[in-house]
Amino acid sequence: MNNESVAPESVSAGAAPNLLQRVIMVFTAPGKLGEALRQTSPWFWTLAIAAIVATIVFFFLPPELMRQAMEAQAAQRPQGQQAPDPEAMLRIARIGGTVSVLVVQFIGALIIAGALYLTFNVFMGQENTYKQYLSGAAHIAWINLLGFLVVIPIWISKGDMRISLGLGLLLADVPSSFGGHLLNSITIFGIWSAIALGTIESGLSGGRVSAGKGVGTVLALYAIWVLFSAARASIFGA
Repeated sequence: MNNESVAPESVSAGAAPNLLQRVIMVFTAPGKLGEALRQTSPWFWTLAIAAIVATIVFFFLPPELMRQAMEAQAAQRPQGQQAPDPEAMLRIARIGGTVSVLVVQFIGALIIAGALYLTFNVFMGQENTYKQYLSGAAHIAWINLLGFLVVIPIWISKGDMRISLGLGLLLADVPSSFGGHLLNSITIFGIWSAIALGTIESGLSGGRVSAGKGVGTVLALYAIWVLFSAARASIFGA
């Protein structure tokens, strides 16, 4: 907890940056952030605060927006299948969606940290701890939070929660093919997060991994995730 509250003026003396400073560094100096995370690796509150903000924002989304999303899903059900009570489903969707936003943030960070540990330590010979990788993933949640806040006005104006800030915006309609889902999975903030995270990993390595190599490696992992997401959406529907 003390790592989250170091006074700003102490950073120049070599002390660990506080939470606000680290969040700013995610956007302005991710390499320096990675160097700082070599000394101390705070992750829980860094991730939890971003997740809580996203959860609160999701909970207060307009009911009509959620209702439209449910109607779109209902249109995909087989003909003759009995439709559940709309109001009951709306309450369930709001509660379930809110909880999932919170939980997915933590699960995602744990998975990302595991992928980074496997890639950089096992395959590239680095010696960072899992907690250091988890700290890096936790800080990237703030870029994802910004992306979430940016896409919400688009959801409301278009009345469609399936829209993402991806290349799928270039399409006339919501994609239904693998190629369409692939474009939709490549998002502006996803690429930004991968670049920032790769730069953080370079800082974490203490100079043993160049910024270019770190960014290229994380972008390759992001590409694998994009392919998986597109395949899943093509099979099970987005």
